[in-house]
Amino acid sequence: MQLTPARAWLAAGPLLALMAAALLLPFGWRSLDLLRGCLGADSCALSELVADRFYIDAVLRTIVLSAASTVLGLVLGLGAALHLIAQPRWEKPVAVLAGMGANFAGVPLALALTLLLGSQGALTTLARSWGLLQGWDLASDAGLLLAFTCFQVPLAIVLLMAPVRLLDPALAEAAATLGARPATFWRRVGLPMLVPSLVEAASLLFANAAAAYATPFALAGTASPVLAVRIAAAVSGDIFAQPELATALSLVMAVLLLTVIVGGRLLAARLRRSA
Repeated sequence: MQLTPARAWLAAGPLLALMAAALLLPFGWRSLDLLRGCLGADSCALSELVADRFYIDAVLRTIVLSAASTVLGLVLGLGAALHLIAQPRWEKPVAVLAGMGANFAGVPLALALTLLLGSQGALTTLARSWGLLQGWDLASDAGLLLAFTCFQVPLAIVLLMAPVRLLDPALAEAAATLGARPATFWRRVGLPMLVPSLVEAASLLFANAAAAYATPFALAGTASPVLAVRIAAAVSGDIFAQPELATALSLVMAVLLLTVIVGGRLLAARLRRSA
């Protein structure tokens, strides 16, 4: 049976209906309430968000942590993907492990890191006996960056193995025949061909890190400086809930993620057309 566009939309109908009921309708309803509050006589949560440096700092630190973990994930993931293509016998088992590692976030990852690198962790205790890691704190920005990198690198490997596999080995052989060194080939041919895929992978990695909640919450609790934890704290509230503020923060996150993902897709498409 040929899959026509009409049949494709029909097949996707149940999933789209579920997304609309579970995500879009509640989000739209809360957004309209927020807009009515800002246009009416009530206090505007958006004004409170802009005026409170605490939430602006959470947005900025989320962007910095996400960008840093994205760069680390791309560099380490691309290197691993290139090595796996050169060593085909390891490709399948490492791909399976990378798929598992990409989903090994949240409480399991936080527990593993706490046992190894927490204040009383095995590696932390050993390092401090040698005079190292005296000021180390797993709940700090450096600790969060390490935790983010732990699930960003496997995801980068999964995302980049297919584009790297599509590189024609004949190109490298032709460059070597003409006297080009491997570094020259990658600088002038290999990496430019991979740039669109790297841009798309970077946008997905950034969104994956920016929306992470379970891992930073398990490591630092409500004191975690990332935006997702601040949204959850505003929903539950230490003393009382602040649904309008949570909606405003959710709008900021939605705009941030949509900008990165859509911008990445458009930039990658433009790079492919100009290649």
